Amino acid sequence: MLGLIFNGLTTLAGGIITAYNKSKDVSITAIQSATGIAAAQAQAMTAWIGHPLSPPSICCYGVAIWFFKATACDKVIGPALGYSWRTDPLTGGTAEIAMIVVSGMFFSGIANIIKR
Repeated sequence: MLGLIFNGLTTLAGGIITAYNKSKDVSITAIQSATGIAAAQAQAMTAWIGHPLSPPSICCYGVAIWFFKATACDKVIGPALGYSWRTDPLTGGTAEIAMIVVSGMFFSGIANIIKR
């Protein structure tokens, strides 16, 4: 009877250890794949930086066009030609994205100055 109980506990302990080792393997695999994904994203960003059609550059073009329309066209060119143009203000998510783009441009300029 004691041998049967000991054999059952040994089997149970072996199963618990196997399950624990498999969970560690899954965790290690997840960490390694996340590291690979992060490395691929960093490589893609390195390729994008400075390219005129990269997503960050396209966002900057959109913000620059809006600022040009809101300032130069509405305040200078329109009145000089006798027109009263009005650009709608940025609201909601568009305003938040524009703030992120403008702050990214600002801080990248600061980083370039510090790097020199």
